[in-house]
Amino acid sequence: MVRLALALALAGSVAGCVSDVDGDSDEPVSISPDSVRSTVQSITTISYAPNSYVIGNAYPGWTDIVQGPGQVSSGPGNPNGADYRWGYLFGENFDRCAWINNNSVAADTSKHANNDCGDPREIDTPFFMATFTDGIHNDLAGDGSVTHMKYDGAGCSDTNGYGNVEPWRVPATPANKVGQVPDGTELRWRYVSKDGDWVLVRDPSPPANEPNWYFVHRGCVSVANTD
Repeated sequence: MVRLALALALAGSVAGCVSDVDGDSDEPVSISPDSVRSTVQSITTISYAPNSYVIGNAYPGWTDIVQGPGQVSSGPGNPNGADYRWGYLFGENFDRCAWINNNSVAADTSKHANNDCGDPREIDTPFFMATFTDGIHNDLAGDGSVTHMKYDGAGCSDTNGYGNVEPWRVPATPANKVGQVPDGTELRWRYVSKDGDWVLVRDPSPPANEPNWYFVHRGCVSVANTD
């Protein structure tokens, strides 16, 4: 999938197609020849909608086929707002239309790709829960519930954190290793992936040069709904 998308990015003015561009269909989707292909400049979280649940992380060198201008959104956990950018994003273990921080891409805001991703996805909680989770999530607005990394947890078979797992896939596949998360580390869990094997967490003290939101193995954390 990524090789195909990369080939299209290098093709310049030649129109092409890529399958599963929004993660919801295997039908080919046209990528317009005037697409603006922007390179991600720094690690940034990926959201399914502006100011919403994180679904992964984008890394320097990834490509974003920009679909429109930036959109400033704010809400719980982000009262001052942030500038988001909608586009088709691809990199290691990520190949989907999504939102990232506009400050993390170098985009020409005067020209955008044809809207091959469809209308920009806005917050739709039922859609999110059905698409990206197995139904288990906490109810806090903007952050996760307190939990801890426990190596002796039932079924804890992988003690690493991962920047991406493609939470909508069954099975999910971990990538972009953050490194081993020390036993007892306080984390804040958000939701369980569609396949039930991974939990999105926020690390209040993430390793240097790593994202603060990442995925850990389901067996290594409790997902009780606590404040």
